[in-house]
Amino acid sequence: MLETYFGLIEAAFVFSLAIAFYVWQMRDLKKEKLKAEARTREAEQEKQRSEEAS
Repeated sequence: MLETYFGLIEAAFVFSLAIAFYVWQMRDLKKEKLKAEARTREAEQEKQRSEEAS
């Protein structure tokens, strides 16, 4: 009887780890996407400044 509870607890832990890993990856992906967009905007602004100076 006790072994089935250990199996259920282990399954719950594994499932929780999978969900935590998914959430961590999605947050990291979102953060990196925002950084890339900021770099793109800054590059476009720099390009406009250099065109205006020419």
